[in-house]
Amino acid sequence: MSGRTTVTVSDLAVARVAARRVRRVPGVAALMGDVAQTLLGLAADWLPRDPVPEELRVQGLVASVHGHEAEIRVTVGVRFGTHCAELAERVRREVTEEVATVCGLDARVRVTVADIALPA
Repeated sequence: MSGRTTVTVSDLAVARVAARRVRRVPGVAALMGDVAQTLLGLAADWLPRDPVPEELRVQGLVASVHGHEAEIRVTVGVRFGTHCAELAERVRREVTEEVATVCGLDARVRVTVADIALPA
């Protein structure tokens, strides 16, 4: 027997790593769920509360792992005054690096800016 070990990183694990990194990017106001996540969130209002800490929740982020590559879709709201294209590029770059470092996967990241948080 060769003693080889196979490691598989789940979609959810990649999503949590990426979501945690996105929240740390300056200018990101929030991760925002897409339509499917919003509907699931509404349904969750009638279910018991999720014991997962806020920083590990993945609303606004979907990851799909295929072999040694992860496809990640991120939807964010940005703070007013933030350059959207620059922020999207920074999110893409930082998530790509974090997923490579923590999960050992190449990542293709698509970022959508869905909202701009206006000052009160």
